[in-house]
Amino acid sequence: MILAAILAFATNLMVLRGQETTRPAVVATGRIEAGRVIRATDLTVAEVDVDDSLFATLLAGGQSSALVGMVATRTIEAGHLLSVDDLRPAAAPSAQRAISIPIEIEHAVGGGLVTGDRIDLISVSESGSEYILTGAEVLEVPSNARGSLTGATGFFVVVAVDDQEALAVAAAIRSGHIEIARSTGSSPAATKP
Repeated sequence: MILAAILAFATNLMVLRGQETTRPAVVATGRIEAGRVIRATDLTVAEVDVDDSLFATLLAGGQSSALVGMVATRTIEAGHLLSVDDLRPAAAPSAQRAISIPIEIEHAVGGGLVTGDRIDLISVSESGSEYILTGAEVLEVPSNARGSLTGATGFFVVVAVDDQEALAVAAAIRSGHIEIARSTGSSPAATKP
C-alpha cells in the first residue's frame, strides 16, 4: 500500500510537471557584439517555459555546440535568449571573405567545379594574362551547373578570399575578361613577384 501511494504521488507529480512544460534554449552568457564569432564560453543552456510558437523562434539547447564558430548578426545582451535570426555561418573558413564570380560556364572549366575544389582566377587583356587569385577554395557553385541544357546564364562560383584578393577579384570581374582554372591538387601557380 505504501508503494502504491508513492507511485500515485510520483504519477501526480509527473502530470503536474507536464503542465509546466520547460524546454532547453540557448542563452548568451555575456554581451556578444554584432559581427563577432561565437565561442563556447558565450553560450549556456537554460530551461524556458514558453509556448510552441515562441519556442520555434529560439535556438534549442541541443544546438549550442553547433553554434560555435557562427557570427552574431546583431548585438546580444547577456542573459538574452538567442533566436534563429541572431546567428549566421561565417562567410568563409579561416576568417576569410566570400566573393561570387559571375562567369560564363565555358570559361569556368565547363561548370565542372564542386565545393571544396581549388581554383585560379586569370585576368585576360590585350597586353597579356595574369593570375589574380591562386589556390582559392570553392565555397559554392550552382546546383544546376552540371548537365544543364538551358545554357549558362546565371552561372557563378563563390570562393574564399582575403581582403586584398577581394579587391583584385572585383576589378577583374569589372574588366569582363576572366578565366577560371581548376587547380585542385596542382602545385601553386607561378605568379609575378
